[in-house]
Amino acid sequence: MPALIPPPPTQYVEHLGPSAYPGNGPYGGWTWWPGVVYWGPGASSAMMRGLYGGSLWLEPTFNGLQWPYMTRTGVGVSGSAWVDTGYEKIDREYATAVNSTRWQQQARALLRVTPTYVSGRFFVQAQAELVANGCQSTGSVTCDMAGQGTVDTDDLWLRVGHWNVWDVKVGRFEGWELYHTGMGLDINTLERLGPRQEGQPGARIGDTVIEPPDYYGVNFMHDRPRGLGLGYLALHLYPMSILRFEMLGEIGTTSLGTGASNYLGGRPSAIFDLGWLKLKAGAEYQSKTAQNQQFVTDPNTGVQSKGTDNTGTTNKGLGAAVQFVFDPYVELGANIAYGESTSRNADGNALDTGSFTKTSVGGFANAHLGRRGSVLEDLMLGGGANWTTQYYSHRVGTNNQDYFAHLQVFGAIQYLVAKQLFVKVVLAYARADFWPSGEPDSISNTMLSGRLRLMYLY
Repeated sequence: MPALIPPPPTQYVEHLGPSAYPGNGPYGGWTWWPGVVYWGPGASSAMMRGLYGGSLWLEPTFNGLQWPYMTRTGVGVSGSAWVDTGYEKIDREYATAVNSTRWQQQARALLRVTPTYVSGRFFVQAQAELVANGCQSTGSVTCDMAGQGTVDTDDLWLRVGHWNVWDVKVGRFEGWELYHTGMGLDINTLERLGPRQEGQPGARIGDTVIEPPDYYGVNFMHDRPRGLGLGYLALHLYPMSILRFEMLGEIGTTSLGTGASNYLGGRPSAIFDLGWLKLKAGAEYQSKTAQNQQFVTDPNTGVQSKGTDNTGTTNKGLGAAVQFVFDPYVELGANIAYGESTSRNADGNALDTGSFTKTSVGGFANAHLGRRGSVLEDLMLGGGANWTTQYYSHRVGTNNQDYFAHLQVFGAIQYLVAKQLFVKVVLAYARADFWPSGEPDSISNTMLSGRLRLMYLY
């Protein structure tokens, strides 16, 4: 009698491969239609994220597509690690400020764990991303470049839905990206922060901090929320394979006790995606209000009573982007966005030094330098530019409003080693213009920077 061969053990934990991340791989893409999942050449172009290995392909919200995609119940494991080594030189025009040079290294590693229950197309999924930072000094001031301390959390969410139909997502995560900068201006990098004052004398006028404005990309509510009890809620709809909607909501508080604030907000966005053409648009409204009452003193009697504290901020804005992907040769795009922020004191009056309007325009282009199958297949060249203007409501007499501007230009070259290790060099120039109200002329800071990034995705 032949020996019985036991069935293979059920696999509950797996390292997530390319099929968990929608879009084109080095040899094709993947798509889903009702009841069908297909991976390989000829997959739907609407699922094409961008050039393989390029900045659109690496964009963390995957152009609104659902990910990680898992076809069976289990626990998926994936992550990334990168190390940046860079240099910057900043020249400051302020007579009371000095110039500076800096060598710097940043590092960050992420472990992603994604338990998932699947029944047909219905799924329940959770995700936690544990982060190790290269900076080993605790505190947000000391580790402002790499994170908020030695150990951190990125994603922490739960969602339920049907694959490629709908889902509801709650917790800590990023909203869909609408403003794409290309192969440079990654968050917290030298070229993204620009020629900062870094505590130099003359870096403040009243309550207004004179620093280069970060670009506005419909991102009052895009980044992961930070606070004691602050989080997101989102509804995602996929009525067609080429059309996606996100209704992102924000709710919660930053802290408890004196000075605590409540947040409420909404950020609807839509993505129309033909693969080779992507149109993205969105708007947002965010309200920050005081959590506690204040004591009000009667000027006549001196008696204190409880009253409303109207301290708060209202943020709103909108923006749009157009992107083209001509696989496997070139991808490019352009963005525009406009935002407003109004701050109020305890009496509800607008603060002119804390209220501003901001406009950003920018574009990028990436190109493969070698044809597919050649030695230079994974060599990519990229570039981009971004221009941001910020006007504060504050003005002295009949003079101009406080005006700040930030020009950021970069070039990048990247090689993908063995389809595993991204090696990227970014060279950048930035100029920040400051023209406080009442001053006879503007002054400028300029910066030259460069960095080498090594990144591994797994």
